[in-house]
Amino acid sequence: MKKIIFWFLLPFLFFSLPAFGETVKVAKLPGDAEKYMPILVSEINTYWPDLQPRQFIAALIDQESNWKQNAQLRTEREHGCGWGQFTIAYNKDGTARFDALSETKRLDPSLANWNWEDCTNATYQLRAVVLKVKSAERGCTLIMKGNINVKACNAAKYNGGSGSVDKRVRYCRALQHCDPTVWTGNLELQCPQSNVKVKGYGESFCDINSKYPSRVFARMSKFNNVMVLPKAPEVVKPIFPKGLLGK
Repeated sequence: MKKIIFWFLLPFLFFSLPAFGETVKVAKLPGDAEKYMPILVSEINTYWPDLQPRQFIAALIDQESNWKQNAQLRTEREHGCGWGQFTIAYNKDGTARFDALSETKRLDPSLANWNWEDCTNATYQLRAVVLKVKSAERGCTLIMKGNINVKACNAAKYNGGSGSVDKRVRYCRALQHCDPTVWTGNLELQCPQSNVKVKGYGESFCDINSKYPSRVFARMSKFNNVMVLPKAPEVVKPIFPKGLLGK
């Protein structure tokens, strides 16, 4: 029942942005967000100016690292670094199984000089998150219904990889009453990861990935007053007359 109520109320979180030019009181932000939020806003303005809702990336960073610039995740199998928790995972023989930082560098030439020694660099980290999420958005837009489901797909990809979402879609399509274009109650339940609790995480990878989108969405309202769109020219009507998510 709690989950049903949450998803019923979720659109209202998106609709609660301040109007253009409205003066608001800004609550204390988590971690290092207050200091570095202007950099994130600048990176979004440069690399993804039409992102809606803008709070999505700020909330995803909050879920990953509580906005702590030097956040580190170290387990026997992987090392995650910085706001976006860019991760390198290892095989049993010590070789790299995947390297998210190196993969993300290839998304834009401006990241060419980023490396593991400089992993927590503020500009590189925040630019990389914006570019990585934008890249994943394209695929989600093709397969999901409406912006809420697109963002859920995107969040799940950020946490578990594109292959995980692809498997959920395949599993769902094989079922009679599963809609592969909707996350909640559909793709959300088609978990390809292990259900065994993992040491160092407190949950199974299945639970972590399935719950990840709702956990990101629940953090979005923290950033309503700081992820401000550039002031609209007087000749242009407000971008969101009916709410952030459109249909």
